[in-house]
Amino acid sequence: MLARRGSQILAFTRRDAVRLGFLSTLLVAGLTFVLAFNDLRSMSGTEDYLVVFGWLLLSIVVVTTLMAWMWRFRSRLWHRNNAMLLMALALLTATTLQVITGDGAVAPYLVPTFAVGLLLSVLLDSGVASVVTAMVAVMAGVITGSMELAAYTFLGGLVGTIVIGRGERLSQFVQAGAVIAAANVAVVTAFTIIMGGRDLEVYLQLLAASAISAFGAAIAAAGTFAVLGSLFGITTSYQLLELANPTQPLLRRLLLEAPGTYHHSLMVGNLAEQAAEAIGADALVTRVAAYYHDIGKLYDPMVFIENQAGGENIHDELPPEESAAMIVGHVARGIDIAYQYKLPKALIGYIPQHHGTALMGYFYAKARQIAAEEAGAPLTSKAGKEAADKVDPRRFRHAGPKPQTREAAILMLADSVEASVRSLASHDEPAIRAMVSQIISDRLIDGQFDECDLTLRDLDRIRESFIEQLLAMYHRRIAYPTNKIVELESRRPAEQRGA
Repeated sequence: MLARRGSQILAFTRRDAVRLGFLSTLLVAGLTFVLAFNDLRSMSGTEDYLVVFGWLLLSIVVVTTLMAWMWRFRSRLWHRNNAMLLMALALLTATTLQVITGDGAVAPYLVPTFAVGLLLSVLLDSGVASVVTAMVAVMAGVITGSMELAAYTFLGGLVGTIVIGRGERLSQFVQAGAVIAAANVAVVTAFTIIMGGRDLEVYLQLLAASAISAFGAAIAAAGTFAVLGSLFGITTSYQLLELANPTQPLLRRLLLEAPGTYHHSLMVGNLAEQAAEAIGADALVTRVAAYYHDIGKLYDPMVFIENQAGGENIHDELPPEESAAMIVGHVARGIDIAYQYKLPKALIGYIPQHHGTALMGYFYAKARQIAAEEAGAPLTSKAGKEAADKVDPRRFRHAGPKPQTREAAILMLADSVEASVRSLASHDEPAIRAMVSQIISDRLIDGQFDECDLTLRDLDRIRESFIEQLLAMYHRRIAYPTNKIVELESRRPAEQRGA
């Protein structure tokens, strides 16, 4: 933990300070202007200046708290200007609407500020959505002087965030609207009772406003999240679901030109998706990233063993250094192809991360064996080992970077596990369990997870998820009599079958 915090502090460069300082200043200025607009129009004395200063101070506290939370808990969004701008815009827009309607008795309850939580939950994540919703609720309470409106805004936004998830289906927006409406009605009713009752007409108006604002927020979020995602360069769940469709041109190319890689990618996607769900990571992003992680193999499919269909392996005749260079090349080519097909940048980042800086053990071991043979000594001898140690392992490592997220780490493990387990002679539980455990251990010892928030508990859950799925994939099937006859018939010489 200390090492991670130290790395985050070191990662905060002067450029980051300038960029975020500029953004924070703009947000503080915008909030202060909106909050103090009425006071600025009629400033006449010292008291008015003090009020404006009070709004400025509140804006500074809110913005500083939001930025500090982002730095502490969402370092992955820290360097993304689009995400920071989206949060700033959401907070500023909600505050402006609250100021405009703040003088009314019912109007503030009509403002669909719950859309802020829904949109940020879909476009970023539920944690960010919850924190920004809390800030919006604070502003609502301060602007109107109403604790009821603050609770109304916060609780309604929070339950909406809980229900909406990633917003992968339209029904989730409808459900979120219904749950927000129920929470709003409950808050209004509770405060009506606490305050000793209110006029029946006003109470009914507030109940109507509760439903209108809830479903209005759901409609606004459903209608704008795709547009905002495109505008701010954020990949939405709808985009991911579309990219997962087998009819996508790039996936069709992969199926037709590199069928082995295509089926490998599907298997990796299944493994990675279930493992992501097991640790609470983003399963949809992980699955879609798995489908596209090896598209660089389209450049020369036959270089990779899964596309050779049992034929001649060209690497048997090549120096290991040349083979390693060819394997490494598929990462850079994959990035080029991804840009050519306009894949979202969020997915392109998984292409180099799925190998990290891992060592290509097979070719490295082959190079060491050749070096020992050229020295005229067996690898196990002192002379052979000295010759083998002269082989530079850096020539057999991928360029990286290491996985930056839990999803990228899962993809790395799923990719290695699927290929390794498929090559096993036996697919019984001990063999599968040993192979999966060995791969995870090797990657951990090699430091491949040093730059992502993956815990040992996560690795245990990922391992068990992989093993469970692989055992289901490779379970023994009953030898049906018809299959046995076909197998025996295929082994007979051609002349006997024709007799």
